[in-house]
Amino acid sequence: MMKAMSLLVSAVAGALIGATAACADPVTLRVGYAFPARDGLFRQPIIERFMQQNPDVRIVTEANAADCPALLQQLLRAAVTGDLPDVVASLCYPDMPVLAERGLLVPLDGFLASDPSWAAVGVAPGALAATEWKGKTIALPESVSTSIVYYNMDIIRKVRPDLSNLDLSWNEILSLANDIRRTAPAFVPIFFEYYPDSYNWSFHALVYSHGGDVFTPDGKIAFDGPAGQAALQLMRRFGEAGMVDMTSEQARQAFASGKIGIYVASNSRLEQLTANAGPALDIRTGPFPQSAVDGRMPSGGGGLAIMARDPAKQRAAWKYLKFALGPEAQTLMVSKTGFTPVNTIAIKDPKYLGDYFKSKPNALAGLAEVARIKSMNVYPGENGGRITAVIRDHLQSIVTLKRTPDEALPDMVRDVRKLLPKP
Repeated sequence: MMKAMSLLVSAVAGALIGATAACADPVTLRVGYAFPARDGLFRQPIIERFMQQNPDVRIVTEANAADCPALLQQLLRAAVTGDLPDVVASLCYPDMPVLAERGLLVPLDGFLASDPSWAAVGVAPGALAATEWKGKTIALPESVSTSIVYYNMDIIRKVRPDLSNLDLSWNEILSLANDIRRTAPAFVPIFFEYYPDSYNWSFHALVYSHGGDVFTPDGKIAFDGPAGQAALQLMRRFGEAGMVDMTSEQARQAFASGKIGIYVASNSRLEQLTANAGPALDIRTGPFPQSAVDGRMPSGGGGLAIMARDPAKQRAAWKYLKFALGPEAQTLMVSKTGFTPVNTIAIKDPKYLGDYFKSKPNALAGLAEVARIKSMNVYPGENGGRITAVIRDHLQSIVTLKRTPDEALPDMVRDVRKLLPKP
């Protein structure tokens, strides 16, 4: 009897030890993201802090997509081979419906409704509108970016020593650029970043700011209207004002080294540009000009989505998403990039970003534009990447003064129309 009892106790103890060991094994999540040179600055530290506070979850990152189109294509290929990550971050808003249409994103409404701790995370309720699709929440917004104007005041003062108000129209900006071109020819007067943009984001900004659309909500070409024509005329004027058509990386280096007077790019580059320039350069920012009363701005930035099908991985992924959108993580993201956060606690609390915007007035240009943001229209059909390249190449022909807007626009319409879905 004693021997039997001993065996029973041993068996039960062994089972308990095995169960404890099984519970101790962390859930491993694969997290894929894009823009490693930029987003890696905050993504890795956030993940490390999350794992420190959540030892039951282990995260392995995959960051080999250069931008949004590359990430989308990577995910579509992975869906075919059955090798999707459990979580995808840096997911641009226009790509979310493409993946949701294929059933690749896990709807989050159940988590949002059943998790009593969600409200305490601090995400602005209105921010979720950016990640809704057909009445479902298919991702969570993480960041917002807008185009802003960076000014090298050391160059500006050479031609306009009394200029202090940087809320300028395009005519005023181009007048300033032309003054730099005439009186300070050693500098590049202006650079408008357009070439590497996902879905021609900065071209959308020009068109939206004139009250128009690049595509209609039902996928028809709209950039051939007055707003699109005005945007192309501005691209021409950038070239006439002395813009040199260099790569964006070259432009960022040139601006940080004091060689460019006016630089138009995303506010997500703010911290990187400022750090690379150092304290020797006086860099200021101003809002992206709005050329129409109903002018808007396209939503940049991105969010996080769950792709895992395993319930245990989904629960672990939800914990990670909440942490990534919490005030601590959002503060880290903003301090490393310049993105506009979506967490209201982080924005208001001095413990996080409450004092950041007081000490970083250059960040206010992006924050002030949030009220004008609207969602970008998704490029219709399967050829979004090719449409992006076609529009980009026509923009390049205009800014390099090889063609006029009137010459390029009909061909731009024709070439894009060839890539649209057949009726």
